[in-house]
Amino acid sequence: MFNAKVALNQLTASNNGVGTLKMMIGAKNLCQDEKQGAVMFRFTAKAKNKSNYCKLTLDGRTDTYTMEFLSVRGMSVKEKGVFKGLYNQQLMRTFENETGLYLKL
Repeated sequence: MFNAKVALNQLTASNNGVGTLKMMIGAKNLCQDEKQGAVMFRFTAKAKNKSNYCKLTLDGRTDTYTMEFLSVRGMSVKEKGVFKGLYNQQLMRTFENETGLYLKL
């Protein structure tokens, strides 16, 4: 069963993933989709890939994540990057490399 809190803690390598995301990148509009096994959030910090939205989906069969980066402007949605088959140890590095934003001091 998918748990958004666990996924965000793994993304930030902390015990308070939501707080860390809010503090480090201005994350807001966090929501969990239990049907898809996903958590989504918008961030206000300027990413190098021009994305402002991240979706993290757990594949229960392989216990890996898919990380999607999107640029959402009004009704326009553009895909900026998709990374499949990520283990929890790879989440932070992938996010930081793709966006240029840091999740840890």
